[in-house]
Amino acid sequence: MITFDNWRLASDGAVLAMQYDNMSRLLEVLGDIPEGWTWTMLVSVGDALDVISMSEVPGGLEAVLTAETLALSGYYAMQLKAVQGDVVRHTNVIRVPVQNSLSGDAQWPTLPTEFSQAEQRIAEYNAHPPVPGPNGYWMLWDVDLDKYVESDIPLPEGGSGGSGNVWSQDISTIDVLDRAEYDALPEKDPKTLYLIRG
Repeated sequence: MITFDNWRLASDGAVLAMQYDNMSRLLEVLGDIPEGWTWTMLVSVGDALDVISMSEVPGGLEAVLTAETLALSGYYAMQLKAVQGDVVRHTNVIRVPVQNSLSGDAQWPTLPTEFSQAEQRIAEYNAHPPVPGPNGYWMLWDVDLDKYVESDIPLPEGGSGGSGNVWSQDISTIDVLDRAEYDALPEKDPKTLYLIRG
């Protein structure tokens, strides 16, 4: 178990995971976590470095560990890093054991895990572009909630000086598709406005 207290980490020395465990272990940090920070765990084993994004949960922080993040065995040096705008703060460094396994072919990531997680988020955002909201603000995709949420970014005003909103009781969704995607739809939803790229 890893605990956080007043910007200090402590470990009870228990084995964090077995090498190559995948999606079956959590990296948990328990304690009173200050709000308003973005958290990452800096990890090193020998000369290999990794960065793991941590999610705030009730009672602490956590991240699901993958075979890539557990590709090496030995003592993992870990340090929490917190960012709040331009302010950066680190905890002390602790060492946590990961025991070796007899099989597995995962390699330590070429890019730190944080970057591959960021790539996944970017792919999610690309798959869910901003859409006009019913209250005059852009609706943005929230990756954590897996749904659109209203932003504080107003829609542009139209040429007539109005709010710029286009509204219809008959349309509830706007879907942007390639022609082939549109033609492949088994049925067209009457409450969806389909926009064809190109």
